[in-house]
Amino acid sequence: MKKLYIMVMFMTMSTLGFAGGYGGHGDHAMSGSQAGSGVHFYGRIYLGYDRSKESGTDGGSVAGMRDNGQKSRLGIKFKENLGGLSLIGNAEYKFDIGDGDATGDSVTCSATLSDCRTFNLHIGNLGLMTPFGYVGAGTFESPYKTMGMYDTNMDTAIAMNQHGANGKGSFGQAGTWESAISYHGQVGPITIAYMRGMSDKANGTTNKGDYSLGLGTKDLILSGLELGWVRAHDKVTAATTDGESNDKIYFSYKVMPGLGVFGTFEDMDIEGSNNFDNGNVGSTTSSVLDGGGDIDTFGLHYTMGTNMIQITHSKGNSRVAADMDYDTITISNRMQLSKATDFTIGFARQGFDGSGTGSGQNDKHKKTIAVGMTHSF
Repeated sequence: MKKLYIMVMFMTMSTLGFAGGYGGHGDHAMSGSQAGSGVHFYGRIYLGYDRSKESGTDGGSVAGMRDNGQKSRLGIKFKENLGGLSLIGNAEYKFDIGDGDATGDSVTCSATLSDCRTFNLHIGNLGLMTPFGYVGAGTFESPYKTMGMYDTNMDTAIAMNQHGANGKGSFGQAGTWESAISYHGQVGPITIAYMRGMSDKANGTTNKGDYSLGLGTKDLILSGLELGWVRAHDKVTAATTDGESNDKIYFSYKVMPGLGVFGTFEDMDIEGSNNFDNGNVGSTTSSVLDGGGDIDTFGLHYTMGTNMIQITHSKGNSRVAADMDYDTITISNRMQLSKATDFTIGFARQGFDGSGTGSGQNDKHKKTIAVGMTHSF
């Protein structure tokens, strides 16, 4: 607790100000350099140090400098005018300068047949911008990720979805879909996003018939207010012929200059996309037995000068068992050192209502403290 008080004092003394929604490095807002007409190279380099501790595990906390979230990126995008249409292409790769392997700790790169590489495809797609919106195919971030995504620490050790504050995996906040078609358009004040899996390839992140659909609006009811709903649907499960879905309602509101609040309300049914899996049945079994629950998150962004504070609280309510309910808090400060470089320090803790022993269930208490630096180019 003393460490948390010290961190709050540090962030208060170096206060910041951000309003409304996500203020991270998403939306590919890296600066980029131009080479030729409509072609841009861009990227970012991230390196962090973190210490994480889970209850029910031997020893003390585990320290790491490898970038399991693979926040470092290198990409190219282009736009070509075709008369009444525009051809748009984007390819972006993830990498880890901490250990050189674009993998997490769960993969042992020295093992035989392990799938380790220096660069890992994040997104890669080609499409047309038409008078009716964008239509494309390839690998995309799903609408479930991009709509209502407010975490400034995404892809780091203190990311909200790594501590139960958001859905995780392909059908959650980290959703990247391969072999998909995508539509994104604007109808008056309403934003529409739709993505659908098109491949039967084995071991893919998604399959044929999976879809994600989102509807959102800004400044429609009240200036500074964003509202929306988004769904991710998994068509193929062993227990349900109609598949299962995760649904998210989200909002953000700019209260005043430098201060914004946000919230997400997720109804989770898809196994592997949340922390409610009790570990007693297979991942393809009905979510009534394994994986169902709700995650409600409220947070704020406050910016002053070159600093931005993010504070969140989440409540997980399980439909699996009462001791799988949990609370998650995160607090972080991002200091902008220059236009292209920032430094972040943060803390996250997920505490279950149960014993936290993790005996036969995924209910281990988890806390993480981390620092990191990002340079975008």
